Amino acid sequence: MAQLQPVDRQTFLANLRQSGLLEEREIAAVADQLPEDAKSKHVARALMNRGLLTKFQAERLLSGRPTAFVLGQYRILDKLGRGGMGHVYKAEHRTMNRVVALKVLSPKLIQSDRAQDLFLREVRAVARLVHANIVTAFDANRMGDRYYLVLEYVNGPNLDQLVRQQGPLPVGVACDFVRQVALGLQYAHEQGMVHRDIKPANILIQKYARTGQGAVKISDFGLARLQDADTPEDVGMGTILTKENTVMGTPDFLSPEQARNLHHVDIRSDLYSLGCTFYYLLTGKVPFPGGTTLEKLIRHTTEAPEPVDKLRPELPADVTTIVERLMAKDPGDRFQTPAQLAAALEPLVAKDSGGWSTARPERFPSGEGDPQDAVAAAGSDSEIESISSVEAALAGTLLPDLSPTPISTGIIASTSRISRQVHREQRRRFRFAFLLSTIVVGGLISLLALLGFLLGH
Repeated sequence: MAQLQPVDRQTFLANLRQSGLLEEREIAAVADQLPEDAKSKHVARALMNRGLLTKFQAERLLSGRPTAFVLGQYRILDKLGRGGMGHVYKAEHRTMNRVVALKVLSPKLIQSDRAQDLFLREVRAVARLVHANIVTAFDANRMGDRYYLVLEYVNGPNLDQLVRQQGPLPVGVACDFVRQVALGLQYAHEQGMVHRDIKPANILIQKYARTGQGAVKISDFGLARLQDADTPEDVGMGTILTKENTVMGTPDFLSPEQARNLHHVDIRSDLYSLGCTFYYLLTGKVPFPGGTTLEKLIRHTTEAPEPVDKLRPELPADVTTIVERLMAKDPGDRFQTPAQLAAALEPLVAKDSGGWSTARPERFPSGEGDPQDAVAAAGSDSEIESISSVEAALAGTLLPDLSPTPISTGIIASTSRISRQVHREQRRRFRFAFLLSTIVVGGLISLLALLGFLLGH
């Protein structure tokens, strides 16, 4: 792809004025101090050095895109994630100067009246969730055909990013993070809410500057059901089919019962997914690595994962027991509430759970590089896209290239196909066990007959 050259100085300044990001006096205060022949990238750098523009804003303006910086009362500062459900941006309330995460939903999710009603019902339910371990929802609104959520901005990595950067977590830290998630799930459970997409990428860390400690926060309550919002009320409510031959979820963390039925799951399904997350935090591996998506779903239903203490022998026996109980195939064999899990983890948590590092490669380190470095990627499929072109998943509030598991994703397999495969696997195992037992019993009978014959003579 040919490199896209930045616009010239005059075009850049015209774009900046059209954007409405700065007042004329702010533009003049910088532009007038630079030589007339200063290139547009130098003007952009000077504005960034004064804190008047962000890298994201400068890149868009340099690539000739002066619009889509404002949505309602919010000024777009940066683009944080993309995927199948929408875009997520870092934004600032223009009056309150509060930094938030702005999640703009894809119009494809909100096309029908029923989908819009479901969206409103879900966001009203989420608005009741005010808890230290749940990302707070501040607002939900609509501009034209764009629906958006305004959420608390979380400044740390998600747990998927953290493990990919640092490897398996210290045992006490992993126990504390899972305990905090359990506390958030318990509160949501008491409000009648089930998340349906618990996984490391949906658990964010809020870093507190004064103490250096990190609190984990669950993101994206209420969004999972939007995937099949257009399913008729009287057809398919017992399935998680999003369209023909597909179901919704993240196969590495999906409970056996959710693979069959999205709507009839309860909090114990979230606990299974949290158990898979715990496994990942402790080992750096998902429970069933490799294979196709369908094979993963079948294995969640029919197999036990490699024992967590085999991958990490120094684990306390209590931790191993907790992980195994969370990942029990039968919901009745798991913890029945998140509160029970939190109580079991309490003696195992680290006294200081802030021992994680925020170090990560920055795409645009402060004061380094040129804003036009990213202009080469500023074509129609670049990260510098119009807000109205939303086709992406609501990722955690960090850079999308560090979050390979987008939030609330997609295509898995038909429910009927999953059931057939599971039943076929179960029948195959039953036949093998029956054949083996027949051989063993037959051998014992023959041996007894031989012994009787020998003893009789």
